[in-house]
Amino acid sequence: MPLTPYLFSTLQQFIPCIHAEMDSAARHEFCSIIKKLFFRIQAVMHRLTKTSGIVQDATTQPEAFTDSSSEECFVCLLDHSNFVRWYMELLLKELQPTATYPRHISALKVLQLLNTSGLCDTAVYSSLLSSQPQNSSQLVELYRSPIIYLLLELVMDPFDDVRAMAASLLHDHYLVFLTKPTTSIIAGPGVASCVYSDSAWEYSTFQLVLQRSAALSRRTGRADYADGVGRLYHLRYLLCGKIEKLDDGRRERHSLVEGLISDLEVDIQMAHDNLQTAVASAPLHGHLIALRHIVSDKELFQLSDLGPEEWRRMHNRLVHCCSMIWIVVKDIVCYDSPEGHIVTEAEEDESDVNVKDALSYSWRALKEASALIHVMISNPGYSPSSTDGGLSCEDLKTLGDLTLTQLAELRHRGAFSTVSQTFLACCIRCAASKDSKIAKLPGIWYKETLMCIEAKAAALTRRSAGLPAMITGILAAYPNSPFFDIAILDLQKIASAPVVQKGNHTDMRMSQVHALNCLKDSFTNSRLGSSTENYLATTLVIAINCLERNVWAIRNCGLMLLKALLTRLVGGAGKTPRPGSQPHPRGSVSRTTYEKYEVLADLVLRLLQHQSAIDSREEGVTVNHDKLDKTPQSIHMVFPAMEIIERIGVAASHELLVQQLLLTHLDSPVWNLRDKAAMILSSLIEKQALFSNIYSLLQSTLLQGRSSYQNALHGRLLCLKYIIEGQRRTLTGGPYIASFKISRANIEDLSDTLDGLLRIRVITNTAPISVAVLLDMESATVERLLPWQEGRNQDLLQKWKYTVQDIYETTTNSRNHATDSFISALARARVLSALLEDTTSDRGLVTLNMLRSLKKDGNAAQASAVDSRIPLIEGLSALLSLRRQSDGTAGVPGTTAPITLEDEYLPLVSWEEQEPTSDPRTVNATLKLRGALLAHACETCPLEDSRLELKLEIWARMLKLAGESRSDLSTRLAAATSINYFKIALRPAHSELCSPSAFLGIYFALYDVLLDDDEEVRGIGALAVSWIFSSPRSPRESTSIGSVSLCSIVAVDRLVGFLVTAYRESNVLLYEVLSRLTGGETASIHDKNFFGNASDLQSKVGNFLPPIRNLLDTAMKEDTSLFVEEKQNLYIDPAQESQRWASVLVHISPATLKDPIISSLVEWALAGLECLIDITGQEAGCPLGWMTKPEVFTLGIRVLEAARVLRNWENRGLIPQIPNLGSLLAKFKRADIHPVWLCRVPEE
Repeated sequence: MPLTPYLFSTLQQFIPCIHAEMDSAARHEFCSIIKKLFFRIQAVMHRLTKTSGIVQDATTQPEAFTDSSSEECFVCLLDHSNFVRWYMELLLKELQPTATYPRHISALKVLQLLNTSGLCDTAVYSSLLSSQPQNSSQLVELYRSPIIYLLLELVMDPFDDVRAMAASLLHDHYLVFLTKPTTSIIAGPGVASCVYSDSAWEYSTFQLVLQRSAALSRRTGRADYADGVGRLYHLRYLLCGKIEKLDDGRRERHSLVEGLISDLEVDIQMAHDNLQTAVASAPLHGHLIALRHIVSDKELFQLSDLGPEEWRRMHNRLVHCCSMIWIVVKDIVCYDSPEGHIVTEAEEDESDVNVKDALSYSWRALKEASALIHVMISNPGYSPSSTDGGLSCEDLKTLGDLTLTQLAELRHRGAFSTVSQTFLACCIRCAASKDSKIAKLPGIWYKETLMCIEAKAAALTRRSAGLPAMITGILAAYPNSPFFDIAILDLQKIASAPVVQKGNHTDMRMSQVHALNCLKDSFTNSRLGSSTENYLATTLVIAINCLERNVWAIRNCGLMLLKALLTRLVGGAGKTPRPGSQPHPRGSVSRTTYEKYEVLADLVLRLLQHQSAIDSREEGVTVNHDKLDKTPQSIHMVFPAMEIIERIGVAASHELLVQQLLLTHLDSPVWNLRDKAAMILSSLIEKQALFSNIYSLLQSTLLQGRSSYQNALHGRLLCLKYIIEGQRRTLTGGPYIASFKISRANIEDLSDTLDGLLRIRVITNTAPISVAVLLDMESATVERLLPWQEGRNQDLLQKWKYTVQDIYETTTNSRNHATDSFISALARARVLSALLEDTTSDRGLVTLNMLRSLKKDGNAAQASAVDSRIPLIEGLSALLSLRRQSDGTAGVPGTTAPITLEDEYLPLVSWEEQEPTSDPRTVNATLKLRGALLAHACETCPLEDSRLELKLEIWARMLKLAGESRSDLSTRLAAATSINYFKIALRPAHSELCSPSAFLGIYFALYDVLLDDDEEVRGIGALAVSWIFSSPRSPRESTSIGSVSLCSIVAVDRLVGFLVTAYRESNVLLYEVLSRLTGGETASIHDKNFFGNASDLQSKVGNFLPPIRNLLDTAMKEDTSLFVEEKQNLYIDPAQESQRWASVLVHISPATLKDPIISSLVEWALAGLECLIDITGQEAGCPLGWMTKPEVFTLGIRVLEAARVLRNWENRGLIPQIPNLGSLLAKFKRADIHPVWLCRVPEE
C-alpha cells in the first residue's frame, strides 16, 4: 500500500531527531525500522510503475496518461521518489565534517541500508529522469559526488566504527559503480557521462586522497589517522585490477604489498638508528595497519599471484619487521613503569619529542605488529598449504617464541593485552594441527612459562604483567584435557607453597604471587569456564588461606582471586546493597551456592570470626568478644566475608551466628567496617522481629562502660538508620516485603524511644557523627507523624521540637560538631521543628524564615567547609518552583501571600555579579534559588520595574557564565534547573507565553542549555521548553489539554521559531544573532554595557563581527600534536548553528536593518568570499584538503550563510544591490570547493 504525503511529512519532521539520538539502542531500533521502510518504498514504486503505465526503458519518453488513475499513480510515485531524494539531502547534511558522532553513524548505517535495499537501482528512476531531467540530475549529483567526497573524509574520523563503515561504503561504491558502463541505469540518458565519464579520473582522486592521508598521518602520528591510512591502502589493494586502465591487477597488488613492506623496513631502520627522529617523523603503525588489513584477506595468497618462493620471501620480511620492532621498542615498554622512561638531554635536543610521544610510538608499533602476527596466524588464506611451503613448525615456533618473550618482558598493559591475543591464537592453531611437532609446541611453551614464573619470583609487578596471559593462552588450547588438570594443579601447588625468605625482606622470592594471578585470569577467562568449574572450591580455600599470610603481596593477590571466584559464583561485579533491601539472604541463589560448595559457609565464618573461640554452632550460642582477633590484618579479612554475604547471602544453618558476628563488628574502630556491617545486618533482620530488634539495639547503646562506646553507638545507629530507610521505601512501593507495613503505633513508639535516646545520651555526646545519624532517623520518623498531629502525637512532636532546640543551643558554640553530615542533619531537623510552630502556616515561608535565621548565625558555617544554608536553599528552591494546582495564585503552595520585591526574601541571596563565597556548592544552590525567587517576583511586580529588570539582567549574565561548556557539570545543571524553576514566569499557568524584552537573555540561556554536551542538562531544558509551549489550562482544569513533551532537538527549533516571531523587531536579538552567525563572542545580551539606548547599540555592531582574515588564519593552523585536546562540547554542530541563525536573520523585521548593520555584514561577507577564493587558487580542494578541517569548513558555511542572507534581502528589496556580491559568488561556485559549500552557494 502506498504511503501518504502526510506520513512522508511526519517522517521528515522526526527522522533528523532520531539521527541525533544519543542512545545507541534507539538508533539501532530505528535502523531496523527504516530498513523495512526502504523495502516497502521499493516495492510500492515498482508496483506503481506497472500500474501507471510508465515505460521502464530509459531511452524512451513516458507515454501520455490514459486515465486519471494513472495520473494519480504517477503523482504517488513522485511522492515516494521525492522522499528518497529528501533523505539523500539529509544524509549529505549528516555526513558533513562538523556533525556529531550519532549523526555520522546513523547516516552511514542508513546509507548502507539504502545501497542494499535496491531503491537506487530500480527502473522507476529511469522513467522519472526522462520526464524530469533537471531534478533527476540533481539527485544523481547529490547521491554520487558529494557523499563519496564526504565518505573519503570520514575514513579519517576519530571514531573507529565511523571509519570502518565509511571504508566499507567506499568499497561498495568503487567496486560496483565504477566498474559499470559509463551510462548507469539510475542516471538516465546523458546524466552519468557528466559525472562518471572517466573512471580513471575518479581513481586518481582516490590516489591523491591516499597520499594526503599518509602525509597527514606521518606528521601527526595519531592513531585514528593511521587507521584511516591503513583502510585506504586496503581499499586500494582491493581496487587493483577492478578499474579500467589498470590491466594487471595481480601485479598491482603484489607491487603495493612490496612497497608497504619496503617503506616499513626503512622506517624501522630509522627507529633503530635514532628513535627520537622516528618518533617525530616516521610512525610505524600506519603501514602495519595497512598490512594487517591486506593480510586479513581470506584469498590473499591466490589474489596476489604469489608463488611459494615469493610468498616465503614476503613472510620472512614481515616476521623480520615484527622482530625488529620488538628490538626497537622493548627498552621503553619493558620498564616496570613505562611512563617513567626518561629521555636523555641529548635526545631532547634533537627534537621536541617528549616521553609521552615516545611511549605512544612504542606501544602502538608493538600493538600493531602483534595484531599483524595474529592475522598471519589465524587467516588460513594468508599462506599456501603446509605441503606447498606454507607456515611450518619452525614458522609457528618463531612467532610463538616471539610473543612468549614479549609477554614475559612487557610491562605496558596496553601492549601485552594485544600480544596475549596473538599468543592465544598461536596456541590454538598449534593444538589443532595434525602435525605432531606443531601440536607439541604449547607444551614446550608451558614448561618455559613455569620456568619464567620461578625466574621472576623476585620481580613482582602489578597483576604479574603478561605471565597470566601466557598461562591462559596455553590452557585455552587444551580445555577439558589431562594437560589442563596438570596445569591447574601445578598452579595451585605453587600458590599454596610457603614463602621462603633468604636474608632480609628484600631477598624474598614469591612465585606465589604470579601463580595466584594466573589462577585469577584462568577463572575469569570465558573460554575456560566449564573446564575450571571442578577446581573452584579448592581454589576458594587457597584464596582465603592467602588472606591469612603475613606478606601483603600475597594477601592482595589472594583477595583479587577471591573476588574473581565470587564473580564466577554469582556473576557480575559486587555492589553494595541498598539500605534495608534484601540482597540474597534466603533466596534460591544462596541455597544452591552453599549446597554446591559446602566449604563456603565455613569459610565465611572463618573470615568473620578470625581465631575466635566458638565451640558450637547450635542455636543460642554466644560469641566471645574478648577472643575476637581485631588486628589490622584481621579487619581486612572481614571485608571479603561481608562481600560474600552481600552477593550470595547467608547459609541457613549459620544465619544466627553470622548475625551475632556482624553485631560485634558494629563497634569496630574502622568506619567503613561499621557501615558495611550495619547495612548487611539491616537486610538480615527478620521482618517479624523488626521493632523488637530496634529496641534491643537501642538498649545496647546504653553500655557506656565499654571503651568503644562511641563506635558502638555509631554502628548501631547506622544499622537503625538503614532499617528505617528500608521501611520508608516500603511505604513508597520499594523492593522490601510488600505485605509488611509500619503501623501508626510502631511509628509513635519508635519516635518516643528515639527522642528519649536523644535527650539521655546524644545531647551529652561529643561525637557529631552519632548525633547526625540519630537526627536523620528522628527526622524521618517525625515526617511520618506530621499527618497525625493529635493526642499523643502532638506531645511527641512538641517534645521533638524542644529536643532539637536543646541540641542546637548545646552545639552552636562547639566546633566539634561542625561537620558536613551534622550540619545537614541539624538543618533538616530545624526545618521540621519550625514546621511544628504553626501547622497552618506555609511550609515554603517557614523554610524562608529558617534560611534567614541560619544566615544570621554564622558559627556553624565558619567552623565548617560547607555552608549550612545549602540543604535549606535546595529545599526552598524546590518548594518555590511548585504552583498551586487548584487556582494557580502567586506564592508558594499552601499560602496566598505573594513574594514581592519589598520582601526580604530576595536579599537572601546575593545579587552581585561576583559571588561573595567561593564554595561552588553554595554558588550552585543560590543560582537555583534565584530562578525560583524571580519567577514569583515577576508575577507581583511589573516587568518594567527597573529593580526587577536589573536583577533579571544580572541573573541572565550568571546563567550565561554558568552554562558555558568549560563550566563544571554541576554548575551547568544548576543553571538549567534555575531556568526550569523560572518557567512559571515565562508562561504562567493560565496565560500565554510571555515575551518582554527583559526575558530575551533568559531565552538565549535556555537555548544554550538545550545544546549542552550533557544529556541530563538538555533534558532539564527540554522540560522547561515543553512547559512554556504547552497550551495554558483554565482555572478549573487540573492538567493542560495542550501539554506537550519535547525532546531537546525539537525544543531548539520551537524556541528559535518563537524568538523569530516574538522578538523580530528587537535590536538586541539582531546583534545576538549576528554574533552567533559570524562566530563572534555572544556577549551582546549578557554584556551590561550593551543595555542602554538603541542608538548606542547600533554603533557597537562591529565589535561582534570579528575580522574574517583573523578567523581564517586561526582556523587553518594545523595541529600536529599527537594527542588532540577534545572539545568541551561534542554535541553542538557549529555549521548547523550558523544555518539556523541565518534563517532567523532572514525573518528579522526590516525596521531593524539600519545602515551600520548592513554595511558591516556586507563588508564581512565580501571579505570572507575574497579570502576563500584566494585560498582555492593556491590550495587543492580534493578530500582531506584545507577545507576538510572542521574550523575552516564551519567558517566557509558562516560566510556562505551570510551571503545567502544578503542575497535574500536584495531579492526582497530590503537593501540596495550589493556590488561584486554576484560576481564573487559566481567565481566561488566555479572554484574547486567543498561539495557541501557548493550546495550552500545562493542562486542568482
